Amino acid sequence: MKNFIIGIFAMFISFVSAQESQNVFKEANNYYRAEDYTKAIKSYKAILEQGLESSEVYFNLGNAYYKTNKMAEAIYSFEKALVLNPSNQDAKTNLAYANRSIIDSIKTIPKSTLDKFNDNVLALLSYNTWAKIAVASSLLAGLVWMFFFFSTQPGVKKMFFTLGVIISITCFIGLGVASQQYIKTKNTVYAIVFSDEVSVKNAPRNSALEIFSLHQGTKLKVLDKVGNWHKVKIADGQVGWIPKESIKAF
Repeated sequence: MKNFIIGIFAMFISFVSAQESQNVFKEANNYYRAEDYTKAIKSYKAILEQGLESSEVYFNLGNAYYKTNKMAEAIYSFEKALVLNPSNQDAKTNLAYANRSIIDSIKTIPKSTLDKFNDNVLALLSYNTWAKIAVASSLLAGLVWMFFFFSTQPGVKKMFFTLGVIISITCFIGLGVASQQYIKTKNTVYAIVFSDEVSVKNAPRNSALEIFSLHQGTKLKVLDKVGNWHKVKIADGQVGWIPKESIKAF
């Protein structure tokens, strides 16, 4: 009984918190429409600080930062919006606009056919969505196979067999892609440069040789960490070490 009461209380608190966040979200949108972007940013961040992350909140936050010409923050917010919802086309469009405003112009290494397929097809949905597809397919497959086993008419039985095979394959594909995307997401760390300009060294120490420099808003991939230094890789394949405080990972 005690656990039941605690559970009900927790659900009530969650409901109240969600309602408050909805109110803050509406308030932030009103600030944005009134072009009071500073207050809008503060309200959007208040939602995120409660642990209530969503693609929509990050997208709107990115727009508010863009309007105040804070490009590193805008790019970071748009990237976070896409992590939570890879199919957010508005975030992709606005991210492209924001990237045009940064100083560094880095040529991207051509992607392999497999990487292109992953980015253009598999990564259009998050691993959570793929997992939901797998679960829904498994439930539907179970129902179809049940009808198959209890059917007596050959034509109907054949139809259920074909349908069961197709849905079962869909289930396994969804499960496989969800696992692959989950592993990739958890093992791949990207970051945005927040310093106006930072030297990238050939070793994790201040006295090391500078091999190139980066500027605010540039996206990079984090490969390793040593103390206060991060080993990073930029889009053209160059690798170096950068101070941890000059970037923000996502």
